[in-house]
Amino acid sequence: MVLRLFIIFCCFVVIIACNNKPQQTEDTSNKTNTTDVLTETDIAKLKYIEFALDPKVEVLTEPWQPYSRLKTAITNIKTANFSFFDEDEQAIFQLVKELRKDIPDTLKTQSVLSRITIVENMLYKLDETYKLNTTTKSELAASTKELLVAYSNLNFQLNKKLEKDNQKIVRP
Repeated sequence: MVLRLFIIFCCFVVIIACNNKPQQTEDTSNKTNTTDVLTETDIAKLKYIEFALDPKVEVLTEPWQPYSRLKTAITNIKTANFSFFDEDEQAIFQLVKELRKDIPDTLKTQSVLSRITIVENMLYKLDETYKLNTTTKSELAASTKELLVAYSNLNFQLNKKLEKDNQKIVRP
């Protein structure tokens, strides 16, 4: 009797389970929402203090090719052109390596090197944030702002270094 009830119960479960339709899942990984794209106006709305290079510092940084490439990349990022991160996977690593290696001796101080380290970290962070599929517009904007602030602080430190070198303090 118990065996008969068990068999009937199993048949009942099998019949009910066979009636279920497979659940349809939407593939959202290939869909790109246009509201999640960071635009030039979004980047222009970011609030931060931007320091420009002093003309005397620009003369010193002209032969420093990695800095020129970084400046070009930052200019492109300000226009919402993130193609720098779509290029060769090693482009960022190579840029940072050359940025440290080829720094002019007149600008090679601990304060400038530490600012380069911060720019390096923010470049890596923005690269990873940009390449993630789950990144929101606000996360990308925050990472972009952090990189722009780090680059601005590097410029400020370069200006400060040259200004300090030009001071002639007479000791009594």
